[in-house]
Amino acid sequence: MNFEENFTSQDSLSEKPKLEKQPIAQNENFDDSSSVDLEKELEMIKKEDAIKLAEIRASLGLEKFNPNKETQQYLKNYLELKDGDIERLGLLKTKDLPKNYQKQREALNDKRLDDVNIAIIPDDLWVKGSQPSESDAENNIILIKQSYFETKENPDEIAWMVHELTHCQTFLDSATPEDYQKNMEKFAFDDLKTEYSYPNNPVEQATFTKQFQFLKEEGKNREDIVKMISNYYHEEDLPFFNRILDGVYK
Repeated sequence: MNFEENFTSQDSLSEKPKLEKQPIAQNENFDDSSSVDLEKELEMIKKEDAIKLAEIRASLGLEKFNPNKETQQYLKNYLELKDGDIERLGLLKTKDLPKNYQKQREALNDKRLDDVNIAIIPDDLWVKGSQPSESDAENNIILIKQSYFETKENPDEIAWMVHELTHCQTFLDSATPEDYQKNMEKFAFDDLKTEYSYPNNPVEQATFTKQFQFLKEEGKNREDIVKMISNYYHEEDLPFFNRILDGVYK
């Protein structure tokens, strides 16, 4: 899934505009201790996140990776981070992913992907709803929801990491960034045209093909994949996925 696309996923269609919080009237006897407690609670959450990320780094044998100014500014802008929030994020290179993700990286057999940035985003800062990951290939970065990344039981069972890394690979294979963008805006299968070119475009055709091929090699049957992908997309998108599955399971 890519930042630039016109999503027809479950979350994008049901997403509602953000509402501005209304100021709460206060009287002369107002006790501001509750706001102080809230600030303490938020500070505690930040510390707990930092501890969790430190534990992840320690378990992986990693040194802390400090993002450059451009990456920091990109994350601040995209996630609308407040002061101090950037410190709660984890950031590592694809080559340093945990063992349970390395098989997906190795499946693509592309050394160019080793230095793609993986940003681990605390759940309360995540902006894509139930979608657990997304990529911005042009900025060489993949974002993944922290709770999804830390899952111990069947981690990334649907292989979103293969999907996101294939976005980066497809971008690198494109003659120009404009070509990559154009391929997201045209249809992959003309007979399956809908109002939007997502997910029915050549870029997503490539990413979902690699994702489904990996899942097949991992022992998933066609019905397993349809069931899993149906948790993220509407029924109207299934003809596109079935067309790809026809090729994978031919």
